[in-house]
Amino acid sequence: MLDMTTFAQSRSPFGRLEAGSVRAPKKYDIRVVDQFYVYCQAVSRIEDHRETLIRSWTAAKRVVWIALLAGSLLFYYLMERAAHAASLL
Repeated sequence: MLDMTTFAQSRSPFGRLEAGSVRAPKKYDIRVVDQFYVYCQAVSRIEDHRETLIRSWTAAKRVVWIALLAGSLLFYYLMERAAHAASLL
């Protein structure tokens, strides 16, 4: 009587090979390889596009911060000039 473990509950016709048998080499469908290659290209293009968007967004954010800083310095300068002009009157 065979001891059946949980891993070997059923016998599959492809489960075990005889000691001297040789399998025929597997033949692959080249379309699968082509589809995988196209998929890899698409992923690469998506990653490039994402990196371009991130660089663009970072540059835009930097420009906005510089504009805010320059605007606040200009506002401070104009307020100081107005306060100085008001003190002379």
